[in-house]
Amino acid sequence: MKNFGKNVSIKAKNQPNLSEKDIFINVVDILDQCWERSNQFTSEWGFDVSNYDEPFYLVIENLLYIKYGEWKTDIILWWAYNRFNENNELMPIKLNDHEEKTQEDVIVETPEELWNFLKRIDKLDKK
Repeated sequence: MKNFGKNVSIKAKNQPNLSEKDIFINVVDILDQCWERSNQFTSEWGFDVSNYDEPFYLVIENLLYIKYGEWKTDIILWWAYNRFNENNELMPIKLNDHEEKTQEDVIVETPEELWNFLKRIDKLDKK
């Protein structure tokens, strides 16, 4: 492994400068696809890849934690891993506005809607 770096060439992808929102949507979408693929291996083919995939998920989760903090990462991971109930129905996220003393069930179907939900919470926190 000493010479590992000699043969590695890392190049930036030919993408225009992406916004944080674009990168977030891309990462969450890929995470969702990977999670679905892992579950498909188990449910359709009986092949459990969790021991193989677990380190990759931990890296992603930890990077999300570094960037977005604990509570936002919890929401992101809930969306990626647990947004569907046992009947495959999309579950709502509860939005609590403590200042207004209101609670709302919000359906978040896409990574972009998840981004918008997190930004909406940011605005509530700044009140």
